[in-house]
Amino acid sequence: MKEYRKIGRGAFGTVVQAYLTQDKKNWLGPFAIKKVPAHTEYKSRELQILRIADHPNIVKLQYFFTHLSPQDNKVYQHLAMECLPETLQIEINRYVTNKLEMPLKHIRLYTYQIARGMLYLHGLGVCHRDIKPSNVLVDPETGVLKICDFGSAKKLEHNQPSISYICSRFYRAPELIIGCTQYTTQIDIWGLGCVMGEMLIGKAIFQGQEPLLQLREIAKLLGPPDKRFIFFSNPAYDGPLFSKPLFSGSSQQRFEKYFGHSGPDGIDLLMKILVYEPQQRLSPRRILAHQFFNELRNDDTFLPRGFTEPIKLPNLFDFNDFELQILGEFADKIKPTKVAE
Repeated sequence: MKEYRKIGRGAFGTVVQAYLTQDKKNWLGPFAIKKVPAHTEYKSRELQILRIADHPNIVKLQYFFTHLSPQDNKVYQHLAMECLPETLQIEINRYVTNKLEMPLKHIRLYTYQIARGMLYLHGLGVCHRDIKPSNVLVDPETGVLKICDFGSAKKLEHNQPSISYICSRFYRAPELIIGCTQYTTQIDIWGLGCVMGEMLIGKAIFQGQEPLLQLREIAKLLGPPDKRFIFFSNPAYDGPLFSKPLFSGSSQQRFEKYFGHSGPDGIDLLMKILVYEPQQRLSPRRILAHQFFNELRNDDTFLPRGFTEPIKLPNLFDFNDFELQILGEFADKIKPTKVAE
């Protein structure tokens, strides 16, 4: 392995961009190579999920191998995955640094692809459990997006508890904040709403300085959570409730204030995703069918940053049989009515 540059460091390992070879003559890559300690529960889960995942919006595992590190004499698992130029976090920060708003067409394009990736993952019963802009890869020149970093991912089993202290704080669903252990893949949907909102305003929309203050930040936009939500999420919860309204006017007015330039459809979508009750949040197929994405169905071009001429969008509607089975009657609502020639 020939290391090229460090990409990132997470709770479970490091990621580098590197080339691979067997004979030191023919180098393959570059790949994004994640190095994690072998013989851990998280390592085996991540490898298991990546080995079965095959979808245009999920990062693809190319190779995996173990290696004894001479530095500490420990065995590490290496996951060699396809490499895209940037993370969505870098792309958002670039617009912020230049005091610009990300084009709405780009926000539609990226949000749609995250939702499509979730449709596939959730169809497998897999919950990513750490959806955030730095765990989403993008190629700004083609508009292609892929969900990455499955170090926290897990296949959820019905009536089987899972730890609630999961997912990065700014993107953590409210049921997790109050200690729910019987959650569903809808925690990823909450993360999707947070990512979409961040693309719109250029910063994380909920920034609590500690876990329970995160709930207060959410209440500033949604209003206070009701007792029914608290009870069904965690009957033993005894933390602060933030039950008094933290703003005047309606929640919709707050959404319009923060996300107004997304238009009525964007506000409607966010208000149907950022909801306390998990079962009321839109499912991936309902998100894909939402009118916010009609522009992607009606116009198959977009203008990448730095380009002077529009290019074709990635193929957003090439659903495989597995996806079509999940979509059911929604497939006809999602696909363009007019097929581009």
